[in-house]
Amino acid sequence: MVLNAYARPTTDRVVIPMARGLVRMGATPNVLTTFGLIATFVGAAIVVSGHPLAGALVLAFATATDALDGAVARLSGSVTNWGAFYDSVCDRISDVVLFGAAIWLVRTDPLMFVVALVALGGALLTSYIRAKAESLDYDATVGLLERPERVMILIAGMGLGFLLPALWVLAVGAIITVGQRLHAVMDQAVAT
Repeated sequence: MVLNAYARPTTDRVVIPMARGLVRMGATPNVLTTFGLIATFVGAAIVVSGHPLAGALVLAFATATDALDGAVARLSGSVTNWGAFYDSVCDRISDVVLFGAAIWLVRTDPLMFVVALVALGGALLTSYIRAKAESLDYDATVGLLERPERVMILIAGMGLGFLLPALWVLAVGAIITVGQRLHAVMDQAVAT
């Protein structure tokens, strides 16, 4: 919500020219999505192997690739339902991989292990609520933490050594966001 609402014009100034260049080079959105997913696995493996900063840099690159696939689709006129579906599924896989790496890093701390699980569950539930709401013609795009914020907080936390506070922020933020989305859908359902 925060990045989409406030940073979109700034990010578009960076993303759109890069996407134009990728379109000229013949890149396709689904290839970018696949590449971003593979890079996420590689980055997470580097993080859990004991090289958090290097892994976080790979994860940041993977996330940047994910930000480009939609822009490439729009600019190349290749927006499809399959592409949107594939991108969404790959985003959920990436979320599990990212949080899986974080969970691995805190596996010996029972409290933080639970906090990380709550953050993961909240991230997946946030996305599910939106998808289910949209399938029923409701809008559920509200909320404190959407995917871009979650990913940035988690990657920075792993790479820069503040994973524990990052997980607390993500867990609490996920609970708030789930509540906000449920409330928004309930309001729309009651109004109809």
